[in-house]
Amino acid sequence: IIRVKAPWQLMTAWDFTPVSGILIHKKCADSLSKVFEQIWQASGQNQQKINEWGMQLLAGGYNFRLMRGGTRLSMHSWGCAVDFDSARNSFGDPHPNFQHIPAVLDAFKAQEWTWGGTWGKPDGMHWQAADV
Repeated sequence: IIRVKAPWQLMTAWDFTPVSGILIHKKCADSLSKVFEQIWQASGQNQQKINEWGMQLLAGGYNFRLMRGGTRLSMHSWGCAVDFDSARNSFGDPHPNFQHIPAVLDAFKAQEWTWGGTWGKPDGMHWQAADV
């Protein structure tokens, strides 16, 4: 598990404390860095645009835990999942805010990350670099 830094200022989604990066599996780090760079370029390297999109609000990275309501380990436990802007992209919300931000969706898609916003029970804050 290593720390990946975003080219913009990140903060926790729950108390807005600045963070220096996201803990992620080393095999996902290069891919996530490319996602971040594409988002940064799409924003015009503008922190305010990043804030409008909600990409400054880190809601999860590496966290050793079970899937919500499940008995299997979460993808976060393997360090291959990230969450952003949980307030506007909550678990179960059929209309997550990120569905209106193609720059973010396209950046993750270009690196073949799976977005939880399209699942049967949507998880619009969630992207993962692996599937089981």
